[in-house]
Amino acid sequence: MKKLFLTLAVIMVMALLSAGYYFAPIVSAGSGFSAKNICSGHFLSGLSGQQVIDQALAPASGLLENTRFEIDEANRLVDASMWGLLERRAIYSDGTGCTLLPAGRQQLLERLDTPLPLQPDSELSWPEGSASVASNESLQTVIGQAFAEPDSQFPRNTKAVVVIHKGELVAEQYAPGIDTATPLIGWSMTKSVTNLLLGLLVADEALDLHQPAPVPEWRVHAGDQRAGITIDHLLRMSSGLEFEERYSMYSDVTRMLSAEADAGGFAAAKSLAQEPDSLWYYSSGTSNILAGIIKRSVGGGLQDTYDFVQQRLFSPLGISSARMETDYNGTFIGSSYMYASARDWARLGQLCLQNGRWRGEQLLPEHWIAYSTTPTPTNPKNNYGAHFWLNADPEDKRLQRTWPTLPADAYSMSGFQGQRVVIVPSQQLVVVRLGFSSGRKRAIEQLVSGLIEVLAEAL
Repeated sequence: MKKLFLTLAVIMVMALLSAGYYFAPIVSAGSGFSAKNICSGHFLSGLSGQQVIDQALAPASGLLENTRFEIDEANRLVDASMWGLLERRAIYSDGTGCTLLPAGRQQLLERLDTPLPLQPDSELSWPEGSASVASNESLQTVIGQAFAEPDSQFPRNTKAVVVIHKGELVAEQYAPGIDTATPLIGWSMTKSVTNLLLGLLVADEALDLHQPAPVPEWRVHAGDQRAGITIDHLLRMSSGLEFEERYSMYSDVTRMLSAEADAGGFAAAKSLAQEPDSLWYYSSGTSNILAGIIKRSVGGGLQDTYDFVQQRLFSPLGISSARMETDYNGTFIGSSYMYASARDWARLGQLCLQNGRWRGEQLLPEHWIAYSTTPTPTNPKNNYGAHFWLNADPEDKRLQRTWPTLPADAYSMSGFQGQRVVIVPSQQLVVVRLGFSSGRKRAIEQLVSGLIEVLAEAL
């Protein structure tokens, strides 16, 4: 009998060790995801930790309801864990927002020299300044519907809506606690900003879209087929690289954002699953490979990248609220983590509407936006360009456009939980919507179509 009990005890210990080996990375990633998002939501957007859990984290995964956290206001950091296990830390830093530390690390590798950004003149109207806008009752009625909660099971949690028509701010609305300067997360809208930064480097002739992408990992061994992947392939999500874009607790994308110190390096290490330019597959990993290319192209340091972004994109547009957050190695997470106010997201949308031109200066290559909004050949739905989502007619005529009631020339920066900057060139319209929606309703389509109708009646 003793031998039997001993055998059972050994089996139980082995089972526990095996379970720990399997679940520990999942729990650590969940703790990291919570720490990072609570830190950013609190120190950038002014939300409470519990607000972030209730509105952003729990709807993404019910397991994240089990997050325990502590916010250290003095040191501007957040420690978080799932069920009290495998605590992770994120630290706020001026200029780059919050950075998630690898498990076991307590401090950042480096910090930036960040002069205070110039604040917009409160006497000037948008985009030059930050003066308030006179409300239009009809437009406000349409916008108000975006803040309504018709389905308690799938709350919209809209935080901000901004409407730009013919280059002027014509309407806006904010949730309690949010104002015109509050930075809010863009999630995958950040990918479109990565596109714009690459456009600046193409304009400088520092990069060539159709030459092999300068990724050192792909040139170590002669004959590595990944060396044939171009920047164009990466921008069009047609690289052929293996990547799991599924928001489970330990998929590739979750691991990249919540467990890896070098997000782009993790993605670049993936093997080739398909021939480049043969299959469209949405991959946040490719955006972080591109972010690494940007960093190396402007000097290779965090400060180099920060200065480039500020001097070449944000400052010319008068953007003062934006924070592009980094991984532990100091590379901007170009797939997911840019925060900016709704008005500043609108400035980026207006730059696109103006074909990369701002105040008489052509910042981007003249045809960059046309390139970015041309459907990717490997995507039969025709709903993706180069890090922008499109509303073009699908190749299969039995399918509808993404937004059937909106013009076919509409395109957007799009992010998780309903983040949108919708650009409609034929209507000279930019609409920004930010929040934490958990449903899949077509609220953004209804918002934009309603605004178009009201603006048409006003003409």
